[in-house]
Amino acid sequence: MPTAEPTGFATDVAPILLDHCAVCHNPGGAGSPHWNLSQARDITETARFLSTAMATGYMPPWPATDLSVPMRDSLGLTDGELATVLGWLDDGAQLDVDADTSMIGLGTVGLDEVDLVVPPTAPYDNESGRYDDYRCMVYRPEVDERVWLRGLSFVPERTEVVHHAIGYLVPGSQWAAAEALDAADDGSGWECYGGTGLRDDTFLLGWAPGQLPEIYPDGTGLAMEPGDFFVIQVHYHYDVRVDPDASWLELDIEPADTELEPISIATYLTPAEIPCGPGETGPLCDREAVAAAARAEFGVLPADFINMLCGVTPEDFAGMVDGVASSSCDLPVQTTGEIVSVLGHMHDLGASYRMTLHPDTDDELVLLDIDDWDYDWQYNYRPADSIIVEAGDVVRFECTWERSRRNANLEPAYVLWSFGSNDEMCFSTITTRPL
Repeated sequence: MPTAEPTGFATDVAPILLDHCAVCHNPGGAGSPHWNLSQARDITETARFLSTAMATGYMPPWPATDLSVPMRDSLGLTDGELATVLGWLDDGAQLDVDADTSMIGLGTVGLDEVDLVVPPTAPYDNESGRYDDYRCMVYRPEVDERVWLRGLSFVPERTEVVHHAIGYLVPGSQWAAAEALDAADDGSGWECYGGTGLRDDTFLLGWAPGQLPEIYPDGTGLAMEPGDFFVIQVHYHYDVRVDPDASWLELDIEPADTELEPISIATYLTPAEIPCGPGETGPLCDREAVAAAARAEFGVLPADFINMLCGVTPEDFAGMVDGVASSSCDLPVQTTGEIVSVLGHMHDLGASYRMTLHPDTDDELVLLDIDDWDYDWQYNYRPADSIIVEAGDVVRFECTWERSRRNANLEPAYVLWSFGSNDEMCFSTITTRPL
């Protein structure tokens, strides 16, 4: 019986690491301050660390499970790829090349065409003093006429501290409100977590290290009006001291008279009602007390509207007191088209997320499944195959939360759908192009 060929570094392991790790961990990449990959020796010298990070699924980050439809540009490893790398590491990580052999990949993939580089209104220098700092930074492109946005890329400057980002397109009518929020908070931008604090914003971009630019399919674009601007919620993780950050945006735009079909980004909201768990007591375990505080701070309480939209009431969640709460809502597709990308969004208590097209039918299709939610790794997921949806088709959105993920230093409180850092969401988008 023939024996299996031993796993080789050059032929078997290196190509996997170059495909899945180099884009973040080569010098200058967003992950390089945490683990730098430039030569083969960088792998052998950290073999135990790599084995643990990969065996636990911590790296490479790709939260979508195999229950999801196949995705383009996946960072995730197949079972075979993972077994190959782990087997080689566990067998002693022996190199069959010189230790100084280059492990530089193709580099960070950016936009093919950059028409406009947009800096923030001012750099940010951690004026809040927070270790984990969530900051809404404002980017105002110099656009004085209607244009098509063809592609968008967030480019971190201080990669040592820029952990992830979430991007919104905001109409020009909200500029004065953005200026007021900026002026009321020391430093560039303002503290934010659950949203921008502005009306009519469109969730546009989820960026984490390794995320490719948001590029719309050929022949399509997103309409931008004069005065429209971007707000990017940047998560800064200040475990080192760095110079002020001026991470920037790169835009690929086309004139309004270019014959393009409009991209549609539809938002879907699902209830979030999380009662206090076992042994938790206190005045904020009263839902109405928390709801009143949210109304006072934000002016509105989305939770009540979303519950009504999905045909539920807080009483439907009252029995979820074992530390785990879940929510589900079937909603009609808003726009007929071909799916470009899907996105799910929760906060820190999020445990799992699922988006299912045609649920409970023979045509059921799980568009996105995440079985271990991590707020720090939020992506726009792009299906690899063509998926057509028609207005009125049913999509089921499901979210689960675990109270054990909540900061133990916080006062016990009922958690509901709102915009604060300690509130929750079950928020989804489906981006489509016309047929």
